[in-house]
Amino acid sequence: MLAQFMRDSRQPWNRDDGGYDLPIQVNVYFTEYSPNPLEDKYKANLIITNKRDARFEDKRLEFGMRTPYRPGQASFDPFMSVIEFYVWLLIANEEDKYEKLGGNRYFDKARSVQLSSTSSIYYYGWDKRSDLLRELSDDGNNTYREFQFFYFTGLYFDEDQAYDDAKAYLHYALLRLDALPIDQRNQILEAEHASLATALKNCQYDRGVEVLRRMDPTHADYYLQQFGEPNRP
Repeated sequence: MLAQFMRDSRQPWNRDDGGYDLPIQVNVYFTEYSPNPLEDKYKANLIITNKRDARFEDKRLEFGMRTPYRPGQASFDPFMSVIEFYVWLLIANEEDKYEKLGGNRYFDKARSVQLSSTSSIYYYGWDKRSDLLRELSDDGNNTYREFQFFYFTGLYFDEDQAYDDAKAYLHYALLRLDALPIDQRNQILEAEHASLATALKNCQYDRGVEVLRRMDPTHADYYLQQFGEPNRP
């Protein structure tokens, strides 16, 4: 159903020069069914992810099945509009990696879907989705979003062996990472410490290595293996 939904779209999902594929996995777990002569009604839990660093779980999916839905249409569909909303969030997350705050236009698209829900009888769950969108797109989240841009751009230049450029972007990535709340920073480092350490090693950014060691003592043994003993004054 989702594959047909994406193919039937009359609009591009992201900018034409993106030059990348974005894997999306959608799991729907039905929890309740209510037969009705006019429209059978369902409740379900939804998990949608890009299979890497973005995952959304929604336990408030409530919908009925009617006419086919096309993304971007003026009317609201209680099932596919929820899917479209989260697809825009995943694309926004991805675009932030390619352009500084590049996800803004896709947060706006998600906001349009959210606003279209206000006239529907299937309003359940949209208060939480609105809160999620506000949290992700609020200026208070810009430090994380800018980290995404500098970090993934640094990895791109590292892979391209443009080490001077990689060093410059990784420098700013470390500054943004250091400014994040500790819990969020630790979560990122748990997932990305190996890739970040490799990139810092490749561009011979010794100061960056020391910053990484300070921020992430949890992986001290790994850094010792990669970099050896830290330099002492």
